[in-house]
Order: sequence, then structure tokens, then C-alpha cells
Amino acid sequence: MSNQKRERNNHLVAITGAAALLAVAANFAVNALKNRRKKKDLLGSDVRVNISRSEISRLADRIIAKLKEVHDAVASVPLDKVTYANTILPLAELEAQQFPQVQSCVFPKLVSTSEDVRKASAEAERRIDAYVSSCRDFQKIEETVGHRQSADSALVYKREDVYRVIKAFAARGEWMSSEAKCYTQCLIRDFEQNGLGLTITKREELQRLRVQIDELSKRYISNLNDDTASLLFSETELVGIPPEFLKSLDKAENGKFKVTLRSHHILPVLELCKVGLTRRIVAVAYGRRCEVNFSILESLVQLRHKIARLLGYSNYADYAVNHRMANSSSKVVEGSKSCASISGVWTDEKLVFEFLEDLSASLTDLATRELTMLKDLKKKEEGDFPFGVEDLLYYVKRVEEQQFNLDFGALKQYFPVDLVMSGILKICQDLFGLRFEEIVDAEVWHSDVQLYSVYDLSSSELLGYFYLDLFAREGKYGHTCVVALQNGSFVNGARKIPAALLISQLQKEAGGRTGLLRFSEVVNIFHEFVHVVHHICNRASFARFSGLRLDPDFVEIPAQVLENWCYESISLKLLSGFHQDITEPIKDETCTALKRWRCSFSALKLKQEILYCLFDQIIHSTENVDMVALFKHLHPKVMLGLPMLEGTNPASCFPQSAIGYEAVCYSRIWSEVFAADIFASKFRGDLSNQSAGMQFRNKVLAPGGAKDPVEILLDFLGREPSIQAFVDSKTQSGF
Repeated sequence: MSNQKRERNNHLVAITGAAALLAVAANFAVNALKNRRKKKDLLGSDVRVNISRSEISRLADRIIAKLKEVHDAVASVPLDKVTYANTILPLAELEAQQFPQVQSCVFPKLVSTSEDVRKASAEAERRIDAYVSSCRDFQKIEETVGHRQSADSALVYKREDVYRVIKAFAARGEWMSSEAKCYTQCLIRDFEQNGLGLTITKREELQRLRVQIDELSKRYISNLNDDTASLLFSETELVGIPPEFLKSLDKAENGKFKVTLRSHHILPVLELCKVGLTRRIVAVAYGRRCEVNFSILESLVQLRHKIARLLGYSNYADYAVNHRMANSSSKVVEGSKSCASISGVWTDEKLVFEFLEDLSASLTDLATRELTMLKDLKKKEEGDFPFGVEDLLYYVKRVEEQQFNLDFGALKQYFPVDLVMSGILKICQDLFGLRFEEIVDAEVWHSDVQLYSVYDLSSSELLGYFYLDLFAREGKYGHTCVVALQNGSFVNGARKIPAALLISQLQKEAGGRTGLLRFSEVVNIFHEFVHVVHHICNRASFARFSGLRLDPDFVEIPAQVLENWCYESISLKLLSGFHQDITEPIKDETCTALKRWRCSFSALKLKQEILYCLFDQIIHSTENVDMVALFKHLHPKVMLGLPMLEGTNPASCFPQSAIGYEAVCYSRIWSEVFAADIFASKFRGDLSNQSAGMQFRNKVLAPGGAKDPVEILLDFLGREPSIQAFVDSKTQSGF
């Protein structure tokens, strides 16, 4: 134990497991990290840490002044004198130079130990955002999926004088490169989606509509957050609920337990309560909460359609999908009869609708078998009471308990934080030809924070930096996410080195006890670290296309590919070790059970998600939809005859469609489908395939946002992407 603790204190990045293979792997990682160095000034990085409140304010002033200076200079160029050098290059250089400065102002609000600094950081973001007029919809989507960009991440301007100059340059067609052309086109698109190109009257209307949407979206979420409704149940009505959970519940004056309509109360009841009537009461109440939100969502959808029409689109879904991967995939997605046959005259939202419907149909046979199993179990336990959607979670849990010998509480003991992180770093180093070196005595904002430099293993080229701020503390951002601190770029001969920050809220070692991770935390932290690797390996020339500034339909694919490593025996053993004896990795039968558990009832679960995606797509594709009637129609159609719970109104408690994922709820499934294709084609059966890993790094991670994601997949796979591997992964592993 003393040796183990000493190793952790020395920040070793690999710890041995039981098998000889793991011992060799750990020794390799330790040797790769011996040459750690002390350095406070990071080569190629303009990110500032430990910045004071007053410094944040002054830096924000300089940022805004520089933005105005460059915008004024570009705007002053005569339209007949526009060139790449006096129009596009200054804007590209500005973005590359100011991104790390803006982030230096903004990221302290997430991690600083000083409340004054966090407030100053938030105020600086507000001021910069007010000047730059960033695209808020884009930022919300990015934050929802776990990647946080700066306040000026989309660099969307409202200055018509700058817009006219860029349009004049674009009209010349004198492109320096394909990436420069793409950058120019993106600038024009951003301007035009902000109303430039419209008459002043229409532009003002667009602004009014966006203000209304912003206010209604916030009200929708506030209503959900502020809901204090609860239900009262006696102990006999909560049979099956663990005593420790019951003890955590407040009691009413009559002695009954108070169950709030919050997920941390609702899910345990729906999963564990043996009383069917209780489950139904809870499910109905949860599904009809915040009924005032129904009219808000109706108004939001109407306003979005108005915006889409103002900007020249037929409906909001067409607008939302138009510049995403789904728009360019109509002729290349195989394995789906509808998707493969879609012609260019079909609208983008139609493609997404067909994609979802075909995927749902392909899973129907498996979902039917899964549902039959659940119905049979309910009949055995509760008699002839009809099976409803309120029973899904409970009986899925019951079958999983019977078929998988998995105790997730006990499983935590095999995932010490340091060992998990060493395994993740080891896997990514080996697979992608990288070398990580910890920089000791680096300037950081808290003693828990670690800083690493990243090198190419073959050439020793410095590729970037990443900070790990993994442990919980007061005042810190409460979720796991990746923050881009500096985007890589190579503009006008100046190279910017990418830097990223991984934030989490893990429990650290305390009282002599090792910090342990739940299995879900292992998967989550691995997923997010792959985003760090993606950020650093992105070799785009323009900061606009660097880091994680990618098509939202594509950005999750690499991390979803690597999630598979969390369910394969050879990699799980590298990530695990019993906390009292780390030479004892997770058992083979546990690895097998985890892999089977991952796919248990996957068809039914996916159909539920598809149901909501279809609802979202339809209301944003068609005007004046009766949302209640639509959901009543879709529910039995998608969910194999199971009707929607009477009295519920899912539209009133569906925040994804209110803010963040409106008209693009499909995106998570979309990226998961193509991640499955990549894994099955290149890595399944050979997780340590370094040749495939290097191809993945060079062809998938490196190109950046300027290259069409479909072309990236075509180039890497050597063929058209397909949904078949995803369907097979569910049906072959299912019941």
C-alpha cells in the first residue's frame, strides 16, 4: 500500500495490473513520462491562468478594443480594393489571437476558487458577448453536449459594413486555399443568419423574434426548475424502495413520504417500487408536470418557423439541419432503403425523418422480443394487469438483475481514480502515437490541477497541452466537460498550439481511502478525454475549424467510437484494479456481463429516444401541429402498441426541444450510428491496432471543421458509411 501511495504522489501515469501484458504496458507508460520538466511559460500558448479580478476586466477591455480596431479596418477597405490580405486574413488572425485571450477571461468562472474572480469572469463574458453578438443557439448546443467554447466562439457579427467587404471579396473568387474559401463562406453564412442581407425592417423583426425566443426558452426551463410539486405515499405504497432512500425523503404531517417530481426521486421509484399503481401515479404526475409549458413550446415553435421563413427556409427544421452533416448525407448513407434513395430534391428534414423511421423499423423485431419478455415477467409477478410504459424501467431492472451478476456498488472498488486515468492516458498514447509528459510545478489555479504536454511519438513534435481539473470543490462548475482554451491554427506563418481543459467533479482520496469511480463515471471521463485528444490532434489551419469547432452531427463520433474500449476485456483490465490490491484487475466474467448489460433492452430504449426525436422533427417541420394528438399517434406506432399514458403531456416537460436541441434531437443517435460503423470496421477484435489508430488520428481527428464530415468518413472507411453495423450491434448482443 505504501508503494502504491508513493506512486500516486509521484503522478505516475500508469500502474501495473495483474497480467503480464498490463505490467509491460505500465512500464512503457512510466518510461514515456520520465522526462518531465519544470516550465511555467508554455511554448506556443497564450492562455493565462491565475488571472486576477482586475486583470480580467482590463483584458476584456483590450479584447473589445482590438475587435473594434480590426473590424473598423476591414470595414474601411474600398469594395474595389478587397484582397485576401486586407479582408479575410485580418479576421482569421484576430480569431486565432483572441480566442485564448477571451478564454483566459471566461474559464475562471468555471474553476476559480475565488468568488470575486468567478463573478468578474462572468461579467467579462457578458461584455465580450454583447460586443461580438455570438450565435447563442450554437453555444447552447455546444454546452449541452459537454464542450464549452468562448463567448465569441462563432464570431458572428452584425456589422453591415464588414459584411459588404467580405461579400465583395467572395464575389472575386480569388481563394488562397479550399480552407480559406470555406472560412469565407462560413463568415458570410454567419452574417446572413444574423439578418445581414435582409431589409432593415426584416432584420429588426428577426431580432425581435430572437429576443422573444430567448425569453420563452428561459421561462420554459425556469418553470421546470422551479416546480415544487410532490406526491405523498405510505410505506406500503413504496414496497421495494431501499430503506436508505426512504430515510432521505421528507415526511408530511400525516407521516407519509414526500416524493418530489425530480428525477433523483422519480427514477428510483419507477425502477424499484413493486407496487404497479404507485409507479403509474408517479409516471403520470411526472409526465404532466409544468402544463403551462405546453403553450410556451407552441409559441416557441411558431416563432422559430417565422425566423426560418425570414431567412429563406421552408421551416425551422430545414434551417436547423441545412448546414449539418445530415444535409450532405442523402446520397451516401447505406443500409437504409429510404436514406439510400433520397434524392437532392428532398428537403433535409425529410432525410432525418426517414433516417429515424428506418432505424426504428430495423429494431422492431428485437424490441418486440424485449417487450414480450417484460410483459411475461409482469404477468408472472402481478397477474393480468396490462403492461404500460410506466412498467418499463421496473421490469428492465428486474430482468437485468436476474440475467447479469452486476453489483455496480461493488464494482466501484475496481476503479480507483488514479488507475483509471493512467489507463485512459495509456490507451490514447498507444493507439494514436502520442506521448504525454506531465509538467511539474506548472502555474495552475489549484493544487489538484495537472498540466500535460502532448508530443507526436515518432517526431517528438509538440502538439498541444491539456489541463486535468478532475476533483470536486466548492464553487466549481458542476459537470464533466471539455473547455477549449486555445485552438490550434497556422495562419500567415504563425502557429498556435492547441490547449484544452478537462473539468470533472470526481471524489478524491480522503481519510486514507482511495477515490473510487462509478462505472458510468469511467465511461464519461474516457469519453470526454477523447474530446481532449481530438482537440489537440485537429490540424486545421484556421482557428474557426480547429479544436472541437466541428459539425455538431460529427463532433461526438470519435468519443463514441472510443467508448467501446470501456466494454472490452483487454482495455477494461488496463482501466481497473481492486483498490486494496491494484494488481487484481476486474474479472473476465464481469467484463462479459458489462458488455451484455450495455446492449440489454437497447432496442426498446432506442425506440423511446426515436419517439421524442420524431416528435421534435415533426413539430419543427410542419406548422400548426396538434402536439397532443401527434404524440398520441406516434407513441403506439413507435413503441409497439404501448399507448401514451393518459393525462400526460410530454411537450410540457421536454427541455431538449425548448432550448439547445430544437429540431436536432436526432444528432446523438446519428453520431452513434456512424461511430458503430467505424468501430466494427476498424477496431472490433483488435483494440490495439496502431495502424488503424494512426489512420483514425490522421483522417478523422486531424482534418477539422473545414472538411465535409461525410468525406472524412468516406476517406477513413474506404466506402460509404452504413447504419448496418449499428443495427447488428444491437440485434447480435440482444436477447
